[in-house]
Amino acid sequence: MMDHRLKSPVRRHFLRNFASLPFAIPTIGSLLGTSSLAVAAPQKMTPQELQAFGKQIQATANSQDAAKFRALFDWKSFIDRVLAEYEQNPAVKQAIQPVRKQLETAYTENNQGIDTEILAEVGNGADYRFLAMRKEQDQYKVIFRFLRPDWTLNYQALIVEKQQSGELKIIDIDSLSTGEHISQSLQRLYLPEIYKAHLTVKDKLNDQEKSRIINQKKRYDFLTPSEENTDPFQAYQQLPNEFKGEKTVLLFLAQDTIQKENPKKYQSVLGAYRKYHPNDPAAELLSVEYFALTEDYKQALESLDRLTAAIKTVDPYLYSVRAGILIEMGDINLAGKYAGKASEIEPDLLQPYLHLINISVMQKNFDDTIKHLDTLKTKFGFEYADLDLSELDNFEAFTASPQFKKWQAIQPPASPK
Repeated sequence: MMDHRLKSPVRRHFLRNFASLPFAIPTIGSLLGTSSLAVAAPQKMTPQELQAFGKQIQATANSQDAAKFRALFDWKSFIDRVLAEYEQNPAVKQAIQPVRKQLETAYTENNQGIDTEILAEVGNGADYRFLAMRKEQDQYKVIFRFLRPDWTLNYQALIVEKQQSGELKIIDIDSLSTGEHISQSLQRLYLPEIYKAHLTVKDKLNDQEKSRIINQKKRYDFLTPSEENTDPFQAYQQLPNEFKGEKTVLLFLAQDTIQKENPKKYQSVLGAYRKYHPNDPAAELLSVEYFALTEDYKQALESLDRLTAAIKTVDPYLYSVRAGILIEMGDINLAGKYAGKASEIEPDLLQPYLHLINISVMQKNFDDTIKHLDTLKTKFGFEYADLDLSELDNFEAFTASPQFKKWQAIQPPASPK
């Protein structure tokens, strides 16, 4: 059974845990945006094919079949996307061969790719759920919600291409919470080695290539500061202008303002992010949590509205998040409607039932409380002892009610933990 860490006031639990996945490896830039590489148009696929593939990805991840899940990826295309920007220059291509070899070893021999990380998360209780499919900028994508047991949230757009054989394969993943593709994350990870390789052939680089790699190194140094006391806002001023509006640069600044509890600067960074990247989900994922934790619920709901619009599909989990915010605002009736809608659309989603339990106690609808407690046990395996409802209004009235006493009397002893 998944560890949902329920032994805490569940009314506030989502506020502490609703967050984007950690940044891990920031970007070093648009992979093909600055390259003259010609990219062939992908083979067309039908909506039925794409939907079936999305369902196949989810089922394979849940089955924990590592070989089948790995086979869903086209690793050659993935590695090409990491290095294609640099391999246009033959001298650089030769110089970074060790980097290519490392990638090929990691992703085709040692089986330690992003697929392994996804399977490990799912194996540890994360919910990896296919939500939607779409075509954007000549790319076919399947959209997944990535929800960990501690309720950290991310969305991933898996980029899909049809092979000559007719098979569909994943060639990259756009992590919507970090504003970058996994290929870009790896490109950034290997940037020190790529930079050194450029230096070994610097006499064979044109001015544009020299400038590009030097500027990328500056961005790398900004995103991986070596001194703890470095002020990123001062370092930001030294960045080349082309990077000052970049997603991961601004998200890096936003995270710094959160850590240093500087709401004024956070608002400033958020405004810049929305200016450069309107309708982008990354800042909104961060802002829902930030504004909820600072009890600015109005802005939390506004960020949630933007996030919902940005992912361009209905996600019942966001209905549940809205219910939690509305509970904090005291709008219990509306919170109940959103929690109920979430459980109706996705019956095997845990979080709405927690809100429904809270709401029913607060409204003294104790018959509903008992019903939801039974659902929590039969559907998800959680006992009453796993919950902490003691901070809820009317909790004492609930434990003193005939409904609770009758229900408690027929409960078997709690299983040992």
